[in-house]
Amino acid sequence: MAKNRPTRLADHASAEEKAGFALDRKPVDKLDLFFAHHDELTNVGDPIWQDVSSLAAVGRSIFCTCDETSTVERVLIDEHGKAAGEHRNFVLGQSFQLPDGPSGEMDIEGLAISDGYLWICGSHSLKRDDPDDDDIDDFEDVDWDSNRGFLGRVPLLDRGDGVVDLVDAIEPLDGTPGRTVAMVEMTASKKTPIRKMLKKDRLIGPFVDLPCKENGLDIEGLAVKGDTVLLGLRGPVVGGFAMIVRMEMKLTDKGFLKPVKLKDGKRYALHAIDLNGQGIRDMNWQEDRLLILSGATTDLEAMQSVFAIENFSADRQVYHSGALRRILDLPAIRGSDHAEGIAVLEATEDRGPRLLVAYDSPHDDRVDAEKQRIAVDVFELAGSGEK
Repeated sequence: MAKNRPTRLADHASAEEKAGFALDRKPVDKLDLFFAHHDELTNVGDPIWQDVSSLAAVGRSIFCTCDETSTVERVLIDEHGKAAGEHRNFVLGQSFQLPDGPSGEMDIEGLAISDGYLWICGSHSLKRDDPDDDDIDDFEDVDWDSNRGFLGRVPLLDRGDGVVDLVDAIEPLDGTPGRTVAMVEMTASKKTPIRKMLKKDRLIGPFVDLPCKENGLDIEGLAVKGDTVLLGLRGPVVGGFAMIVRMEMKLTDKGFLKPVKLKDGKRYALHAIDLNGQGIRDMNWQEDRLLILSGATTDLEAMQSVFAIENFSADRQVYHSGALRRILDLPAIRGSDHAEGIAVLEATEDRGPRLLVAYDSPHDDRVDAEKQRIAVDVFELAGSGEK
């Protein structure tokens, strides 16, 4: 009987490694993000700088979220490229009917920019509460926050000079189709369209009602091109492979987003990705290259890497190690700096593309409570297809 071949980190050896190029390189720079105090913000109860969970970038504008809120934050990179401020706070509950209201936690873990929209995705996960006392029965408390079932998009308004805002609707003057906010229809029930759909899946279904960080369903990566939406799962990891859920979205007559039926009659497709047994913490398109940030499915310390799929194909169901290229190993610090979000800064006249990396449980060196600051790392990033 054939035995399963163990996945080895060496299987992902790239041309850089074989040539002796160090993938565990240090960041070339840091970018300080400055936020307004949470007391000055609407529907924000905790400091944003403590818990940046996702990133997206266009021009000088960096969008980010804190997974404890139901808002999106935008900061602008200054002329020196060392800091980003002029913080603006966008309350999603003012644009969408959220079942838990505008202040209910959304656990936003995915942001993506495509075709003039900012796409936003909640984790869709259940969570196990931490025990209050020493009673082991407290571990039985598993909760559902209904705002976590959000997937939607908001139009981007380009104000020039790299400044981009979120708006409810745009009606172009040149006759091109207008754009407006839209989301997948949701209610307070944990049977959201996406959870309900995946509950019936032979591979994902058994894990849908398990809590996040326990190999339960947990969406943490989002990458969008046109109407194609890729959801990267931190969990479950199935057979040592991370999973991507692919959907082709349409806008219904009632103004909701809905995945269309594919050739097999399903409204989604699965892609299995060999990340050395880890799950997906974030994803980002760089031209035609799909970047994937790996990370532990459970709540433990682990080495994290950024992988690249040069030509992601909807027709390919399984991506073994040889189909990926490991382009970066992130520095590991015990107890802090768990990489959680990535975004690509576009190339400029004097600099190539760069990768921003934001961290959960940030190290004390990254944060300044008095200045409401957190520093994200900046890594050099070759263009798609470059070695």
